[in-house]
Amino acid sequence: MHSFDDYYYFYLVVKHGGFSAASEASNITKSKLSRRILDLEAQYNVTLIQRSTRHFKVTPLGQELFEECTKLIHQVECANNVLLKQKSEPQGLVKISCPSVMMRYQIRSLLNSFLLQYPQVSVEMELTSRRVDVLHDDIDLAIRTNFQANEDSSIVVRDVIRTSHCLVASPALLQGRVIRYATELNDYPSIVLGTQKQNYQWTLHHTELNEQIVVPLEPRVKSNDLAGVYYSVIDGLGIADLPYLTVEKDIAEGRLVHILPEWCSNVGTIQLVYASRKGQRLVMEKLIDHLVEGLRSHAETYKGYLV
Repeated sequence: MHSFDDYYYFYLVVKHGGFSAASEASNITKSKLSRRILDLEAQYNVTLIQRSTRHFKVTPLGQELFEECTKLIHQVECANNVLLKQKSEPQGLVKISCPSVMMRYQIRSLLNSFLLQYPQVSVEMELTSRRVDVLHDDIDLAIRTNFQANEDSSIVVRDVIRTSHCLVASPALLQGRVIRYATELNDYPSIVLGTQKQNYQWTLHHTELNEQIVVPLEPRVKSNDLAGVYYSVIDGLGIADLPYLTVEKDIAEGRLVHILPEWCSNVGTIQLVYASRKGQRLVMEKLIDHLVEGLRSHAETYKGYLV
């Protein structure tokens, strides 16, 4: 098959009524236009243009080819417009992974406002606390809280804000008892996130002093999703370590008791994880910027964030 460029050059020459006019309009040399069309004619042993120093006429076959080339160029322009529109207005499908509790308390309003602003964007959500592999699981953007340094250089990990965790229990579980020391925690069953670990523990950090305590656990309830931990502690099954932002209202309204409030049970980093910045779609660029700005704005308001 001949190069698409040859059909484009032929289209230009016929459209502008001659080689000189086509050269001036396209900034392609007259000699190149002439040579490539001669090659096209020779390839199929046909005459498309009758030309001399004073004469330029398109043959009937050339006119038929020009009409087909016009259709082809129009289709290419339509395809190009799709790409140009993509660069000017976010659109398309974004596959997102996010823990369900984080979606409820931190991400839902930000994501929904983005979708309302850009009606050509659609999302597919996987709500899970599982640590997804954005490459293997075909996820465009994973939103997560991480408690360890990232070691995977094949993905982009953008740290957004830090969020504090706290220990909580239901009043029914405590029955009026006030826990004053970390050694008393093991008097009660524990509820933890994760089902595949060999060892479970809480690492407590004093909010004012440079002190740390490690509390080994033998969990009564294990859940692969943070929502399972939350509802188990609400139902009085044990003590749990949960993001402060998640339980702040429950503590204020008496549904949960903040245990050892002078100790922070964990500090995590909310991260946005995606495959690569190279060739990134506009919708991804805009969504990432929107989430970062929104989360950092929330961090200035809520006690559960550390900036």
